Amino acid sequence: MIKIYLLILLIISFINGCSSIDYSRKSSDLSQTTAPIEERTPLESDIQQPRLITTAAVTHSPAVKKKQTSPPPSRQAVLDLLEQSKQAIQEYEYDNAEALLKRALRIEPGNAWLWHNMAVLKFYQQDYHQAIQQALKSNNLGKNSPQLRNNNSKIIKQSYIELGELENAQQY
Repeated sequence: MIKIYLLILLIISFINGCSSIDYSRKSSDLSQTTAPIEERTPLESDIQQPRLITTAAVTHSPAVKKKQTSPPPSRQAVLDLLEQSKQAIQEYEYDNAEALLKRALRIEPGNAWLWHNMAVLKFYQQDYHQAIQQALKSNNLGKNSPQLRNNNSKIIKQSYIELGELENAQQY
């Protein structure tokens, strides 16, 4: 019962967070911003739900040249795949969303934020071991981003809680 309640809250917070994303901004504006962090008070003292951050692939991967008016074709492809995966998640088509994120990762395999999004998706799929692995990979690629490491820590901690490994969860 608690898992269902937490899953519903997770989906609602995901939909709420994704509905405010503005993809119409210029690429020069995107390189100067940071991805939003949703500040929430947890329902229980040590449980915080991870969020899929679709703007992160734009704002935290290698910088887009400021003189361009539109992103390069490969970047636009990643953005399109992220948008499609967001829609698939909203429709509970997790396998389709996973395939789309894998395609984006083939284009930008070193993008730590894409790996973070995959970790969140694995969490949604209740594949907690893979969620932990994807979040750790994201941490390794995004060592200079405290926000990314914080978001990944939330995924790792919650995954360990769901697995019943409270000792490991306390490390995060």
